[in-house]
Amino acid sequence: MTSRWLVEVQQYRDLDIAWKPFSLEIKNAGFDVPAQYRPGMRLGLRALRVIEAAKAEKIADIDSVGRFYTVLGQQFHNQGLGAKSSIAEALSAAKWPAELHYNENNEELDLPIRESMREAMALYGTEDTGVPLLVLEELPHPVTISGPILNPAPRGEDAALLWDAFVTVAKSPNFYELKKHRDAAPMFD
Repeated sequence: MTSRWLVEVQQYRDLDIAWKPFSLEIKNAGFDVPAQYRPGMRLGLRALRVIEAAKAEKIADIDSVGRFYTVLGQQFHNQGLGAKSSIAEALSAAKWPAELHYNENNEELDLPIRESMREAMALYGTEDTGVPLLVLEELPHPVTISGPILNPAPRGEDAALLWDAFVTVAKSPNFYELKKHRDAAPMFD
């Protein structure tokens, strides 16, 4: 939902998004993860491998990766589709060859994913993080924030106003953490 918020904010603010891979499947390897999260984590890693294959073939750009990611999320979260159908639809949306799905299980493609994760965690300053992880580069120096967790993603000017507040807080050298209890199930549109 944070990704949907960022895409919405782009319509109201000068915001460039660079989607970077981060796999919770890789991050949580060796940990006892609740069963309800495992399918999404597995799908995420498979999808990231497909994206890395598209990058290797030099057919992936920020827009096509964004389309892939958007459709994958809609298929998985909104429609409850599994890995094969979700990735097939996402490939079509990105306008990438359907054969790229053969890379879903190519563990060699985990190397650039792991490197991206190392870079993100180095920016964040600790390995105690997950997703979303936002790096704000337009500030005087890059600021890395874990979160925000949104439910549902705000729309319109509300999305832009939340962005403005988020950037203001992120800029403060005194700000470190803010957390609010979740009292509702995820609300995808």
